[in-house]
Amino acid sequence: MARRPAALLLAPLLFAAACTGTGSGSGSGSGEDDASPREASAALEWGECDIEVPEGVDLECGTLTVPADRADPDDGTVRLAFGVVRAETEDPADDPVVYLSGGPGQGTLESVPLGFGQLYAPLAEGRDLILLDQRGTGLSEPSLACDEYTSWARSSLGSGLPPEELEVQALEALEECRQRLVDDGVDLADYDSAASAADLEDLRRALGHDQWNLYGISYGTRLAQTAMRDHPDGIQSVVLDASYPIDADLYAETPGNAVRAMEALFSACAADAGCAGAYPDLGQRFRVLVTELDAAPAPITVVDPTTGERIDEELDGAGLAGFLFQSLYSTELLPLLPEVIAAADAGQFGTVGLLLGALTQQSDLISIGQQLAVQCQDEVAFSSPEEVAQAAAADPLVRSFFEGTPTSGPGIFDVCASWGGDAPGPAEDEPVVSDIPALVLAGELDPITPPRWGEDVVAGLAHGTLVRFPSTGHGSLPSHDCAAQITADFLDAPDQEPATYCVGEIEAPAFTPGPVDVEMAAFESEELGLAGAAPSGWLEAAPGLWQESALVTLIQQVVPGATADEVLEQLATQQGTDAPVEPVDQLTTGDLTFDLYSVDDLGLRVEIALADTPDGLVLVQLTTSPARGDAYREAVFLPAVEALAPL
Repeated sequence: MARRPAALLLAPLLFAAACTGTGSGSGSGSGEDDASPREASAALEWGECDIEVPEGVDLECGTLTVPADRADPDDGTVRLAFGVVRAETEDPADDPVVYLSGGPGQGTLESVPLGFGQLYAPLAEGRDLILLDQRGTGLSEPSLACDEYTSWARSSLGSGLPPEELEVQALEALEECRQRLVDDGVDLADYDSAASAADLEDLRRALGHDQWNLYGISYGTRLAQTAMRDHPDGIQSVVLDASYPIDADLYAETPGNAVRAMEALFSACAADAGCAGAYPDLGQRFRVLVTELDAAPAPITVVDPTTGERIDEELDGAGLAGFLFQSLYSTELLPLLPEVIAAADAGQFGTVGLLLGALTQQSDLISIGQQLAVQCQDEVAFSSPEEVAQAAAADPLVRSFFEGTPTSGPGIFDVCASWGGDAPGPAEDEPVVSDIPALVLAGELDPITPPRWGEDVVAGLAHGTLVRFPSTGHGSLPSHDCAAQITADFLDAPDQEPATYCVGEIEAPAFTPGPVDVEMAAFESEELGLAGAAPSGWLEAAPGLWQESALVTLIQQVVPGATADEVLEQLATQQGTDAPVEPVDQLTTGDLTFDLYSVDDLGLRVEIALADTPDGLVLVQLTTSPARGDAYREAVFLPAVEALAPL
């Protein structure tokens, strides 16, 4: 069967767990300055943070209670969860920045433990950063998360059912979720972009800020544009990263956007002498493979990243096209994709299965109910089933993927027949015109919000600046220090056009193996009980887990009570063999003697170092591709082992 996404995600993907007028109840949209009704209807409370806060992050949490429907303030309330990250400076700027997540439906606070360094830290250096779980998402109440759907998605793995039956089950799970929400008193018409923009205005006033700045990524850019339209007086500036124009026809344009990004990847490979030599005719090979897999699916192993469970599955052409579409979101994955595609063309699908497992887990971070409530009102209501069907069928490369995905192609209209709320006002399909200073960031390889959409958005912004980032997927700020510096300069002086010279210094993806340019930086962690070295610039996704991408990770940990034999037995079991894993070398550093192991598994090279200590088993593990394994072993793995010492 094909592994298809839960919905059409306009959100950056996080792979850290792997081993992205007005509507109903929206207020007047006039940018009114009369604060008294809002102050009377919104109640703010500070409290404990119900998430794991990373070490060194100063986060204060609270909730804001607002009317569910501002047209009828007596008809219930919603509780908005938010947090304030205090700036890492003694003299922060007076104007904070608010992070608006994508999806729609992606929680903000729940991503703090998983991706603070990648998503939020670049915005929290010179001013306070406000994190808001939009109504219906994350820790806000009521939650419109669809456990019925996410549970079905996990249980469907390995079922062996044909795609048609799985699509029926997916729709049934979504309908079960919708009915539960309605039975619980949720009015889906209360969940649209205009209502969330009004929530932002209430939060600004409740926190006592005269003005603040908005940073939106993906769908968050549409929410930011809605706030610019409806409540402009409280906004000093906006940063729109991976822009989603209000007047775009998302479902009709996405198939073409996806093909554009795929072809751009293939062209980038063809223009690179090393890539063209190693993976000739990559685009044609991929197109043929999609057709062949649609005719005869191939067996693959999908790995659940949370449990390590390996599940036998089948991959069809729709699943492979969907895999590439979603992988293009991640800038960090771009250099590895030609290698992964070539391996799949040779019948080696191990890496595809690993990434599909990680992609399946992404649905746990998305409130599918909120996504459908928002999109059915704000987007689908202005679209045409005929145009979406025609767009889905236009290119064989993505036809089976979009035609067979009930929430990404023509099937979305059947879903919205029950999920849709009130008819939206015409403003929800009109471009925003504003003189608020705006910085618009666009990634050249973004598969869902192309640079062309950034051009469309900035056309209506009198003080808008568009910056295009080469070799970049969905979301520039999480991908490049350059984007972070441009954003910081803009927020400090939004009335000036920021310097963008660093864009020209962004290097093209290293599609073929070569020297690894990485600096190992010393660390000392009481939480880990270790001192050592880790790659500077890699994401520390969790204590002791550093990532360059979903496929390149370094783990350094002490495992109390474990033995080397137990770890090796578990590794052999995962590989489906009874043969013991034998060491390939030994390395003594200080008081520790490490046995070194090297195995190829599911299309990855795994380097492991194990040393027994009185406090437990010390483990170092590097995961990368076999073709790049030797280079990373010398540049990362061995220096990490040599520097490691228990505290």
